[in-house]
Amino acid sequence: MKTFTTRVVAVSGAIAISLGAAACSKSETPATGASSSASAGASTPAGTTSSTTTQSSTGSQASDILDKAKTNALAATSGAFVGQVDQSGKTIKIDFKGTSDGKTADISIEMEGDGKARVISVADGVYIQGDATFWKKQGAPASVQKAGDKFIKAPSSAGSMTESLSLKSFLEKAFGAVTPQQLAPTVGSENVGGVDCWVLTDKKGKSEGALYVSKDKSEVVRFTGSSDSPGQLDFSKWNEDLGIKAPEASQVMKIS
Repeated sequence: MKTFTTRVVAVSGAIAISLGAAACSKSETPATGASSSASAGASTPAGTTSSTTTQSSTGSQASDILDKAKTNALAATSGAFVGQVDQSGKTIKIDFKGTSDGKTADISIEMEGDGKARVISVADGVYIQGDATFWKKQGAPASVQKAGDKFIKAPSSAGSMTESLSLKSFLEKAFGAVTPQQLAPTVGSENVGGVDCWVLTDKKGKSEGALYVSKDKSEVVRFTGSSDSPGQLDFSKWNEDLGIKAPEASQVMKIS
């Protein structure tokens, strides 16, 4: 089940890099942003796991829990997740908030050796903020490399890529990597940050991947990776108003 975490973050990193390259290839004068700014910085992961117990169960129960979690996740209108994975020997950190339809998203990515980037997608466009390392890796013009903490508005040509920013797109790719055949027949029971969860693990054991699903709402709470590809993503804010807005005009760098 390690591929769930690696797929989600790999897709996120690819989007940030692609949008960054698009922003560098053709500049347009940024439009005025919304009045409220979106705050930078990653969210704090969910609380630590505690009070572990297990219970015997048939494989069908594990399959049913997986099915309900997948159905609820794909039906959600919005959601958020935060965490990190090790991929190809590098650590990638992600903080994602977005809607299922992809119309709004706020994604922060930190890629070891490739810098940090933040992508905000709203109705009037896509805004990208990157550190010096990120913009240098994208081969950005000198003016963009001096943007500091300013956002750059991506050209309209990047608009077609925003569909990939949808929560549903992420989840479809991620759940596509998890099958009932991978699950151990025993379902665990743990408390994660105050939420009672069912714990589905890989047949090889918890160290090779686990999915935590809330008992009361069948919502995904956490995914963990394997010993070879460690990682953890904590999910929250299902079906909530995420308050995503464009950066203030003063936060957007004008490119001549």
